[in-house]
Amino acid sequence: MLDHIVQIVFSAERWPFMAVASVLTILGQFFAVKVFTRRRAYDSGKWQSFWWWGRETLSLHPIITGMVIGMLWVNPEGADPEWTRTASAFYFAWAGVVSLGVFSVLKSVLKSRKMSLTLPGFDPDKK
Repeated sequence: MLDHIVQIVFSAERWPFMAVASVLTILGQFFAVKVFTRRRAYDSGKWQSFWWWGRETLSLHPIITGMVIGMLWVNPEGADPEWTRTASAFYFAWAGVVSLGVFSVLKSVLKSRKMSLTLPGFDPDKK
C-alpha cells in the first residue's frame, strides 16, 4: 500500500505540485530570516506594523502564494479540460500547506539531532 501511495504522490503528473511546494519551502525560509525579521517587527518606526503583521502571518504566506499561483496557472497537470481556476488555486494552496508541514517536520527532526535547518548564507543568529 505504501508503494502505491508513493507512486501516486511522486508520479510525473505531480511535478507542478512538488516543484511549487519545494520552492515555497525555500522562499518561506528566506522571508522568515531575511525579510520579516524579528528586529523589523518589534523596532519602532514608520513601517513597524507592516513588518509585525508580515512576521505574525508567515505561516499564511505559502498558502496565499499558492492560491495566487493557482489563479495564474490553470490546470497544472493537464488532466482535465474542465479544471477550473478555483480548483487550481486550491491545488497550489494545498502545496503551500504541504510546504509548511514538510518544513516543520524537517526542522523538528533536525533539532532533535542537534542540527539546524538554514539555507547557505542565511544564518538566523547573525545580526
